[in-house]
Amino acid sequence: MTSLRLLTTLCLAAFTASPAVAQNTQYENIVESRSKIDNKVVLGRTELVYFPAIASLNDIGIPAKIDTGADSTSIHAENIVITTNEPIFKGLKGDELLDAIAVEYDALGTTLLRDREDKTNIMVSFDIRHPYSGELIRLEKPLFRLAMIKSRGDGHLARPVVELDLTIAGQTVRTEVNLTNRDKFSYPILIGKTFLRDTAWVDAGFNYLQAQPDAHIIGRKERATIGNVPLDVSTTFENRYSILHALDIKVDEKKKAVSFTLEGRDKSRQAMTLPLSRMLRFSNVQRPMVYLPVKVGNVEQYIQVYLKDRSKNQSQLRLGTEALNQYFVVNLGASYLGKSDLAPISSVAKDDSILMISGEETINIDGVSINAGPSDLIKTPLLKVSQIDESRSEYGRMIQYTIKDTNGKTHQLDKPLKRKVRVGDQVRPIVGTEISLPSSLLLRDIALETQEQDDSTYSKLEISPDLIPGALLVNTRTTQLLDKHAPSQAGYIEQLKMDNMQFPVKLDTGADVSSMHATDIKTFEENGKEMVTFTYSNHQGDQKTYTREVVKTMRIKARAGEKPSTRYVVNMTVNLDGMEKEIKVNLRDRSRFEYSMILGKNFLKHNIVVSSDEQFILTKPD
Repeated sequence: MTSLRLLTTLCLAAFTASPAVAQNTQYENIVESRSKIDNKVVLGRTELVYFPAIASLNDIGIPAKIDTGADSTSIHAENIVITTNEPIFKGLKGDELLDAIAVEYDALGTTLLRDREDKTNIMVSFDIRHPYSGELIRLEKPLFRLAMIKSRGDGHLARPVVELDLTIAGQTVRTEVNLTNRDKFSYPILIGKTFLRDTAWVDAGFNYLQAQPDAHIIGRKERATIGNVPLDVSTTFENRYSILHALDIKVDEKKKAVSFTLEGRDKSRQAMTLPLSRMLRFSNVQRPMVYLPVKVGNVEQYIQVYLKDRSKNQSQLRLGTEALNQYFVVNLGASYLGKSDLAPISSVAKDDSILMISGEETINIDGVSINAGPSDLIKTPLLKVSQIDESRSEYGRMIQYTIKDTNGKTHQLDKPLKRKVRVGDQVRPIVGTEISLPSSLLLRDIALETQEQDDSTYSKLEISPDLIPGALLVNTRTTQLLDKHAPSQAGYIEQLKMDNMQFPVKLDTGADVSSMHATDIKTFEENGKEMVTFTYSNHQGDQKTYTREVVKTMRIKARAGEKPSTRYVVNMTVNLDGMEKEIKVNLRDRSRFEYSMILGKNFLKHNIVVSSDEQFILTKPD
């Protein structure tokens, strides 16, 4: 698969310490393992979906979440109307008709609706909205069946299901699709087992894996145009959404339109009215999102942005990770590469001087494993530490500093002071370090800075372009790129170990955070920290009471017809086939579900590909 071949080449090409043959062997192992498995393509956790039978979409890829935990595939549809010529349903419409069909065909307990001989007796008309023009595309399909979705309260929600042709990564599948309102969700399409079955594996450690071959290399700063309006462009590796500078923003939610004035870097202005993609909700404000054609160098792409007055910012357009994931890789040490034609990622695939990293890495510094990530604001790599002291010895001035590794364990280091640099009002000491990469050892000077109290759980290395002599590229599609290796193949159900218990769990690439069954949940405060006690139990008869610190409180988005909920998040240590990780787990009552625990992206991102067809590939059922 071209995407992983290029990504892995870029990653491994920088490590010239090992013999070339050994590097190529490792490269081939990684590529082949993420190419095709049993003739099924490997998809990332998000991908672009195409509708080959809908001409008006003109081969436009629509972002979708790929979810091994979802039995059904779901798309956002508007103006859904069900019609029937069956006398038994005469006079009924809307939800009343839907409920009557569910009862008549016993949709919850049988396949009578799906297996009926004449499927044209019940038809579904609905609209799909063109993401760029806002045009409503009217479709009419026979009702294939009803999806009876288990609600978070009591009962089930009935959704109409039709069959549509969907294409991902060149694979076209006639797919059962349920129609619903997905306005509150980040992606208008959710791809479940009705597409994935017999077609694809899913690697939750990558986003837009299949878009990688089309990526172009941009600088950390760029110039772009929207129409004839010139823009300064910046990038971020921490924020998901892109922001565009706009004035006089007015939203007409009834017409689903946004009018605004686009202001360029030269203060030129252009009045625009565009379809409202959706409203992006922040804690205290909502921002309208639209699609706009952004041209950088020779490359033009429609990018989803939210609108905001950025008069006080240096760039009019800031590209977030969602846009970077789909279209670009960033050369951290370069700017304005768009002055010439942007180079495709394939052009640097064999360049031995290039190192590619992701937005989140783990790097070994002087034998200590440290969280790391790229920064375009510094020249010398910067290590944020808990404490810095300076003393004089017979060998000269020494720097004693305290770092916390990836597990929060404290380490004391003592190094000669090489020099100091002033950055604004700060003076940073410089020390020499040994930085271990997978196939090489770097001797590098790094700066030290005492981190803010709120960030003191772990130390962090901010990686600058000066880390290596050649180009440093940032690929936001994944995390821990330096640690990628041949992934383990897992079924969608596997046997997990937790403490002295063993039980089956569901592997769910659609879930950001893992979740476990919890009852008798009670919170209290201890030493200024919010704590929680809860009881875990499962169908195997295991039961155990835990006390944990609350590390986060999650607000869960609701499905249509439901209310949002709040869940506490704690740290738990779990073991899957010898892979032991401490992960964040949210607590909820899962007594109505078959499995007492699900493993989400925060565990599955560690070199695992998940099948939607098989169970117990890695482990054996107890």
